[in-house]
Amino acid sequence: MKRAKWYLVLLLVGILLFVGGCTEEPSPPVLPVTPTQYSSISIPIEEFPNHPHIDVVMHAVVGEELTVTLGSNPTTGFQWSEEAEISDESIIKQVDHVFVGPGIDKPPGTPGEEVWTFKALRKGTVTTLLEYSRPWVEEEIGYWTVTITTTVK
Repeated sequence: MKRAKWYLVLLLVGILLFVGGCTEEPSPPVLPVTPTQYSSISIPIEEFPNHPHIDVVMHAVVGEELTVTLGSNPTTGFQWSEEAEISDESIIKQVDHVFVGPGIDKPPGTPGEEVWTFKALRKGTVTTLLEYSRPWVEEEIGYWTVTITTTVK
């Protein structure tokens, strides 16, 4: 009889652990960035731990260049996507992407910045996605993300 009670207790504990493991963690809130009339944005690396998914609105005119600067620390193994995912490359196209280090006067491991340059080609609205992750770890794709909605006039 005692053995049956222990089996029942173990079964209940197993069920509770299984059910508890099936719940999804709530997704972090999206930090809206105030729309600007400028064609450049800069988000420091310190902003991302509290707001890992950031939505940005940008505006440009045809022929103008847009600049996106995001904090980055490649010494951690994480990196921003080299090529931005652009929903319509006939509206804007990526023309450059560079890493700007912190400078030789800073200690090793100090974050730098990654800078993307885009060219506005024609009128329209386009969405651009940049992801910060360790590319060799599949479940970390999109660890941090920046989604940019750009209207070209």
